[in-house]
Amino acid sequence: MGKVSRVKNRIRPVIYLGAVVLLLCIIIVAFLAVKKYHRSVQARANGTVPESILATASGTVAVSDPELEPVSANKANISPEIKKKLEEAEETEIKTEDKTTAVSVDLIVFAGQSNMAGWGGDASKAPALTEGAGGEFRSVSDPSKLYTITEPFGFYENTPIMNDMFIKRGTLVTAFVNAYYKETGVPVVAVSASKGGTPSTYWATEAVGEDVKTRYLNAKNWLKENGYEVRNQFLVFLQGENDVIENVSTEQYLSDINVFSNKMFYCGIDKFLMIRIGATNTDPDAYKRILDVQTELCRTDPRFVLISTLFSNFGADHMTDTYHYDQDALNAVGTDAGKNAAYFAINRRDPQIMDYRTGELFEPIVYEGL
Repeated sequence: MGKVSRVKNRIRPVIYLGAVVLLLCIIIVAFLAVKKYHRSVQARANGTVPESILATASGTVAVSDPELEPVSANKANISPEIKKKLEEAEETEIKTEDKTTAVSVDLIVFAGQSNMAGWGGDASKAPALTEGAGGEFRSVSDPSKLYTITEPFGFYENTPIMNDMFIKRGTLVTAFVNAYYKETGVPVVAVSASKGGTPSTYWATEAVGEDVKTRYLNAKNWLKENGYEVRNQFLVFLQGENDVIENVSTEQYLSDINVFSNKMFYCGIDKFLMIRIGATNTDPDAYKRILDVQTELCRTDPRFVLISTLFSNFGADHMTDTYHYDQDALNAVGTDAGKNAAYFAINRRDPQIMDYRTGELFEPIVYEGL
């Protein structure tokens, strides 16, 4: 009996320890389940998906509308070369080969700050538009027809809320459209919505959201009224430099992107196609914080698709000043982004993307339930 008692005494602590470990496991599992449920509820409230880094972002932001800027300002400084080039842009009509019926088009809004606007570009070095690849709908300056896409794209598309002061010089849009059309065979109707020097807090304002929404809906409604079938509806976004320059917190950045993107999704945009920002001409890691957030956002939220990191492959020799890339870089990034956007449009899944900053290869993500 004494021997059995000693054995029981030795086993009892082991049993107790096992019970404690089991209890801890149950508590941890329960905690994770509750956390996941809470994240899911919060995500639904924010209009996001549970695994997205936007799932816990605040739905409101403490930002005020930007000051209005007269559109006439700086108009006198338009170079004669650019003015002549834009005035020669012809009205265009996208038709099928038999030229009797209008074709399906993909409507794409190009939004962001100065590298989207092309402050460092040179229209004379931009590629010519491929015949049939698409057209520009000038939602602001002439919302009555389609124009041949001409660089600098979006030059006259200024409002008091989104006024780029006529300093666009050449953008990545033509290169993007050419590459996209080459892969999809579907023409692009491009809409400009860019303004340089703007942090995320600018894009989260009610006034800016309404401005972009109006540009998009003007184009969409005109296309439908004129017999076009609008297929995909994307927003290509290139923005984030000023969040570092102005020391906007990561939390604020996420909250701002959440507010702006939700407004776009609610009015009909299918996907946010993100071109990741690059660097300054003195520090390749200047924007690391925002680069990491943009990458994670696109890797955790199926509504956001990363379509290029190629700016990270260009150094100071392809920059015109501290912040702006030259036309060669813009052409290369536009081509890369257009090709990857086309891959998504065709396959409905994220493209395989090389992170040119780290060398990591991002494989396509399959989202559960989608």
